[in-house]
Amino acid sequence: MYPEVVQIAATQASGIKSVADLKGKKVSIGDAGSGVEFNALQILEGYGLTINDIKKANLSFKESSDGLQNGTLDACFVTAGVPNSALQELAVSAGLTLVPVSGAEADAICAKYGYYTQTTIPGGTYKGADSDTPALAIKATLAVSAKLDENTVYELTKALFENQEILASAHAKGKELDAATAITGVSVPFHPGAIKYYKELGLDVQ
Repeated sequence: MYPEVVQIAATQASGIKSVADLKGKKVSIGDAGSGVEFNALQILEGYGLTINDIKKANLSFKESSDGLQNGTLDACFVTAGVPNSALQELAVSAGLTLVPVSGAEADAICAKYGYYTQTTIPGGTYKGADSDTPALAIKATLAVSAKLDENTVYELTKALFENQEILASAHAKGKELDAATAITGVSVPFHPGAIKYYKELGLDVQ
């Protein structure tokens, strides 16, 4: 439906500019067992790091933001829609640095884990972060039972994308609904009803 971006934020005082710079730093990787934790471990792996190379903390987004503000953390991972309210608060109150994920490392992570796509956090999303920042994203995905009939899923998919403007007026994420990008970075099979709608649009989906 829309991208949830793996955002890596660091304090300006930490000097962190790259994922490699996280080595030896105090880093929150999200709640234990969460998707954020898995994202963090996979991105660290892509840069040749393991959990043992950082001083890890398992904290919520708000706790992570608080930790960066009070100096108990150097960086944190946040997987969420952009902008994220906890990071907005951090940017305004204490400033932040967004850490990019790009180049050969990003290509390798996407090749190994097919549910990632490459994206960009636009400059100005957070106060003080004025340059575009390359990042990885996973798709917020609507999952249905494989037993659900084709027509119901077709009509559901059609209703989502053909009412995008109405959804966008009710929620900011609605602005990011795009059928052409919705078919990328999805590692589970598409329901036949969804395939039928996407093919009507001329999209190449299996």
